[in-house]
Amino acid sequence: MNKQKLLQKNYQKLSPNQIQFLGLLQAPIISLEKRIKEEIEENPVIEEGEEEEEEIKEEGGFLSTNYSNNKTKKNYENVSTEMSTTLKQHLLSQLVILELDEKALFLINYIINSLDDNGYLNRDLYSISGDLLTNHSIEVSEKEIEAALSIIKDLEPCGVGAKNLKECLLLQLKKYYPNEKVAKNIISEHYHKFSNKNYEFLIKTLDITKTKLKDAYTLIEKLNPIPSAGFSQNNLKSVEYIHPDFIVTVANNKIQLQVKESEIKHLKINNYYSNLAKETNDIKTKKFLKDKIESAKWFIEAIEKRKLTLKKVMNSILDIQKKYFLSGNENDLVPMKLADIANIVKMDISTISRVSNSKYVETFFGTFKVKELFSEAYRKEDGKTISTKKIIALLKDIIDKEDKTQPFTDEELSDILSKKNFNVARRTVSKYRDKLNVKTAKLRRTL
Repeated sequence: MNKQKLLQKNYQKLSPNQIQFLGLLQAPIISLEKRIKEEIEENPVIEEGEEEEEEIKEEGGFLSTNYSNNKTKKNYENVSTEMSTTLKQHLLSQLVILELDEKALFLINYIINSLDDNGYLNRDLYSISGDLLTNHSIEVSEKEIEAALSIIKDLEPCGVGAKNLKECLLLQLKKYYPNEKVAKNIISEHYHKFSNKNYEFLIKTLDITKTKLKDAYTLIEKLNPIPSAGFSQNNLKSVEYIHPDFIVTVANNKIQLQVKESEIKHLKINNYYSNLAKETNDIKTKKFLKDKIESAKWFIEAIEKRKLTLKKVMNSILDIQKKYFLSGNENDLVPMKLADIANIVKMDISTISRVSNSKYVETFFGTFKVKELFSEAYRKEDGKTISTKKIIALLKDIIDKEDKTQPFTDEELSDILSKKNFNVARRTVSKYRDKLNVKTAKLRRTL
């Protein structure tokens, strides 16, 4: 017989307004502007008020400025630059001089539309034939598709229509370097060994000198691995800029924090609708306006609360990392966790995470995400505590200066760090190396 027992558990249930506020808090400045515009369109009682004078005051030892987009010294708007042509247009333009019948042109156009973003055709001929029969009621043999694909492979840029990188490189070697048999042999017969830089195997198997192999690698590296490079996917290419949510400047050895706000920051309740809600006798109209006014008031207050929260969190970060922001030297970065800031500002760790994960800060030494200021602490043998970012920076320096013909393994890197009084395990070195987007020793090798 099952026994019954009572359990007491605490659950935190967020209200819809709390969930909406967390969304506003997490949103970077560009997303916030979009959200405000949407709210103005959806809620007729909200309108944009007149712009107020810029307010500068000192908070927590740092100058704090309300910083709106229309006052920024740099233009961070998305810029659209018109490209000359797309890959598809470029390929189709080359067909004009060819005498092709209507069916061949249809197949070529269909295949071109099937190319992936790199310019490869990663579909087999059988599936293309099946799609043509199913979706277009056109029966086409694989031989006819192969003939159409061959025409595409003869077009520029060379390598387009290949099924993968290996075939792409072979097409270019065949067209541009027909006499380079060593390079062609390496790609066609030993592609895996080539990719993994197994130099010893290639030298022994192909019976060539180290110099000959190096020449082959140099030649192959000149080839274009992405045929679509230089072409836009459509007629417009969007060039996106980072939009900093915080701007930190230094003047007279004092840090100034500027919190960017939306250019539509002065929101207010429309007086007409506010008066109408009081004067109308229509119950439905009164209820509709009352709900919209309450929603508008909450939204305006939420925007203000977001601004104050961002200031409070960022000022606390600046207080801890003051030396780093003054110097720009990563060695001055001190260990700091989300919990440290949460304890200072008396907020939940999830709130600090929302602020730091999606926000950028612009400084005189670079623009980066706020979350990059957080790091774990490492305690040295002498008891001194430093940021793990210092170890990562040192690791990068060691790898940058290594002999690329004999790069250090993770085990060797661990030993080198140990000699510098940083006892870091091989697994940790591997983790730090991955953070730096640095390949393994085998793949860093050069001839």
